[in-house]
Amino acid sequence: MTQLTEDKILDEVVGILVEVIGEDFLLDTEVTSETSFNDDLAVESIEFVALAERLREKYGDRVDFVAFVGEMDLEEIVSMTVGRLVTHIHECITESGGEKNG
Repeated sequence: MTQLTEDKILDEVVGILVEVIGEDFLLDTEVTSETSFNDDLAVESIEFVALAERLREKYGDRVDFVAFVGEMDLEEIVSMTVGRLVTHIHECITESGGEKNG
């Protein structure tokens, strides 16, 4: 079984963001680990809900986005970057022993 790298997870998260936010919005934006959900992507709360659902579909219950965000204070949420989410997903997958099958 191949181990998911943070680069691969970043690609997957960018793909999910395209689904959630819309390809048109992201055409002029290169999403990197440094990209901020609030300042750079202007992700709204309903889009965070959709993101959480898509992450659960992709990675299963081991990546609990709601709990991850729930442990942050408001400043941390506002300043959260794509890279921080990618690192969280990578840690969850590594701790649970690999990729979700299927």
